[in-house]
Amino acid sequence: MRKTDHYRKHHDDLRGIVSRLEPMLDVGRITAAPASVSAVVLDLFGKFSIHLAIEDGTLYPKCASHADSKLRQIAASFQAEMGTLKARFDSYKRDWAGPLAIGRDPAGFVAATREILGLLKARVEREEHQLYDLIDQAA
Repeated sequence: MRKTDHYRKHHDDLRGIVSRLEPMLDVGRITAAPASVSAVVLDLFGKFSIHLAIEDGTLYPKCASHADSKLRQIAASFQAEMGTLKARFDSYKRDWAGPLAIGRDPAGFVAATREILGLLKARVEREEHQLYDLIDQAA
């Protein structure tokens, strides 16, 4: 078992939600039923928020005190970068907080969601291959 399996499981859960959400990103479908896409977005908000809290509370503090200077440096860089992503995600959550907001501008919602999902997917991949792999090797 790898030290990062728990975090990787969260990433798998996030990927699962993204795979449910992406096919829903159709303006006509959203116009007809904004509540259904809103429910999936809420799942994503919840899972991502929990994941960030766990990383901030356990993963990054452990990395900050690790003997491996490369691991400390990369983890610090990821943590700093996460602040920017979290701010973008928080803005997205405010802008698209429920079916009424989504239903008012389905095209805007689709564009914003594709952008935030692209950022999230890229982050997850980088985190797994650059940070988590390093953590597992240093363990």
